[in-house]
Amino acid sequence: MVVVRVLMLLLRLAIPIAIVYGLWLLLRPKWTFSIVVDETGVRTHDGISTPRQRRLLELFQKTRFVEGRVTVRGRYDASGRLQLKFDGPLSDEARQQVSNFLANNL
Repeated sequence: MVVVRVLMLLLRLAIPIAIVYGLWLLLRPKWTFSIVVDETGVRTHDGISTPRQRRLLELFQKTRFVEGRVTVRGRYDASGRLQLKFDGPLSDEARQQVSNFLANNL
């Protein structure tokens, strides 16, 4: 009997959490492109047109400034400005270099 009550309580808690998570997935910011880089180079990439993608991939291949797995995501806001999000261990200097490259070439 106690087990049934505990399961019902967990179910009552899980449903609102699942609804909130689903809404968050629908409403979160959508990134136009994403690039995943580690010590060996570019691991995955998507959302960048082919000529620009090649230049960006060349930048990441030539400069070995990443120590660990780094994800770079980007999108343009309503005013046309590029917004970037960096996840992972990346120095401020490397972030600035990537930001400048993307702002000038995308």
